[in-house]
Amino acid sequence: MKNINKIKSPLRMLLLVSMVLISSCSDDVLEQQNDNATSTGNFGTSVDQVKTAINGAFHPITGTFFWGRIVHSGALLRSDEFNVIPFDANTTMSTFQGKPGDRWATEPWQELYKSIARCNNIIINTSKEAITEEDYNSLVGQAYFLRAFDYWYLLNLYGNVPLITDTPDLNNLLVSQAPQEDVWKQIIDDLEKAETMLPESWTGEDLGRVTSGAAIALKGKSYLYMKEWEKAHQTLSTLVGKYALLPAPEFGDNFTETKENNSESVFELQFLGQSNFVWGTDIPQTGTMGNFHIDYAPPAKSPDNGHIVNGWLKTLFEANGDTYRRNETLAYDYPGSTGYGGTDYLIDFEADITIAEEVGVEPIFSRKYAGMDIGTRDQVDLLGTNVGTNWRVIRYSDVLLMLAEALNEDSKTAEAIGYLNMVRQRSGSGLAATTAVFQDEVRQAIIEERAMELAGEGHRYFDLVRWGLADDYLGATSLHVTNGAQLNHPKSISGGTFQEDRDELIWIPNSERDANPNLKQNPNY
Repeated sequence: MKNINKIKSPLRMLLLVSMVLISSCSDDVLEQQNDNATSTGNFGTSVDQVKTAINGAFHPITGTFFWGRIVHSGALLRSDEFNVIPFDANTTMSTFQGKPGDRWATEPWQELYKSIARCNNIIINTSKEAITEEDYNSLVGQAYFLRAFDYWYLLNLYGNVPLITDTPDLNNLLVSQAPQEDVWKQIIDDLEKAETMLPESWTGEDLGRVTSGAAIALKGKSYLYMKEWEKAHQTLSTLVGKYALLPAPEFGDNFTETKENNSESVFELQFLGQSNFVWGTDIPQTGTMGNFHIDYAPPAKSPDNGHIVNGWLKTLFEANGDTYRRNETLAYDYPGSTGYGGTDYLIDFEADITIAEEVGVEPIFSRKYAGMDIGTRDQVDLLGTNVGTNWRVIRYSDVLLMLAEALNEDSKTAEAIGYLNMVRQRSGSGLAATTAVFQDEVRQAIIEERAMELAGEGHRYFDLVRWGLADDYLGATSLHVTNGAQLNHPKSISGGTFQEDRDELIWIPNSERDANPNLKQNPNY
């Protein structure tokens, strides 16, 4: 899909349909013609038109203000994997020191609802009569999946959100938040439609578009989060054998630009390094580059100070003798360790090691999504504009571990162990099978396996919250702290700590509440 969401060939005009909150506009402003919009009078009557609209619905998600960068800065870096080095307001959310009005809660909210509005338009207005059934299903099915994806992240980031499945009613823009169970129901309904409408695979220039497997995986993940264990494992089990784990020596291919959309990939967000950089602009051929490089690059390379990986993760890899995954996940002083462009670690990371020592923590750094496969440090743009690595949102290993978890929680522990070991003992790993036997032991083994397999991929914080472990590991009395050494706290550099019954969610943006008084703030903000 490099020429679709990555825009390697010129795209047609994006469909720009979004929900607009109007506070005070003159009639002249309201009557202006929008040359960027497709008329709803004739929309949905051609395949090319709807395909362009689908691309437009994905653009806010891959753009700088959501997955392209901001959701990492604000939300995903909250996990106990990352010891974030403060950088003004940019890091207050990821260090639990933010408050309503701070960055970065507004942009993800707005981008997700922009995408939802575009999906709604596609779902409502695409004509079944004007295009073939196959084209209708493959295009509208993508809109159903993406709307579910949008609401999944709204729900797990903000918790209490409006549920909008229709085109905007200009006479009723002040919507209220919906019960969370209603949002979950909508997510499941949309994914079930997507599952039946989407193909199992795409080829050619469409490679990388959403598949029925992606819809099934996100549905199973949703059931897991809802703690509906039987539905979760029944759903996820249908994907077994439809994908394949890469051999352990090729584990790193899951995070390079050259091995995208491979046999282990269930759903990827498509990115492209681009020279025509316009920060956060929602127009074709801009905004889909890997600006997330800013957040995963080592501190001396990041313009926002970056982070240092916490030592517990290194210890976990080493205790398991897990060198293949460790070497593709972390950069520190182990035999053969390298940095950007294959440069020797101690040479390439000299300045970063100094920074870590100055703030009193062990020098351990992220490899995944840091752009190290692109070239040497001077070849990778400061803002990541030439980083075009797809973000693997759901991998097959994640599916297998979620399946194992759902089975274990449904008291089918013996079955769960088999799927856990499929990941742990992927071809060539050299790792022994888990020694866990009882449900509690297997639960802990799955927690640890997810930490090693999926480190730095945006899952850990959501996992900690749904497991009820966020306060245990990120609170003031973190279990990561040993012998009373506060430097072992995951957020020791900033001094921030997780506050229970608040930080499970991020705040509802003040700007949205100012525009819509019906929106209530999340608890304890």
